[in-house]
Amino acid sequence: MKYKLKLLPIVYQDLRKAKKWYLEINAALGEDFKLKVNEELDYIKQYPKHYQKRYKELRQAIVGRFPYTIYYLIEEELKIVVVVGVLAQKQSFDRIKKRLKE
Repeated sequence: MKYKLKLLPIVYQDLRKAKKWYLEINAALGEDFKLKVNEELDYIKQYPKHYQKRYKELRQAIVGRFPYTIYYLIEEELKIVVVVGVLAQKQSFDRIKKRLKE
C-alpha cells in the first residue's frame, strides 16, 4: 500500500539549498539531483519500512548517486511518511535530532 508523503517546511529549504549548489556546478547535475530525490521519495512512499531505523523511530534512506540522506518517520495509523530532513551526509546528525524536538 502506498503511503502519503508529508515534508516539513524546513525540508523544502534543505532541497532548495542542495539543488542550488548542484546547479552552480552544472545545470544537468542539479536536475539529476532533483530526479534522484524524487525517485527515492517515491520508493519510500511505496516501501516505507524498507530502510533501517537510525534513531528511535527515525529512518534514513540514501539518495542514489549523491551524498545525501533522507530522514523520515512513519505515521502508521494515518499511512503517512513524514520527511524531517534531506541533508548532506557530512552534516551533523544533531540537526535532525533538533528538528525532532521542535
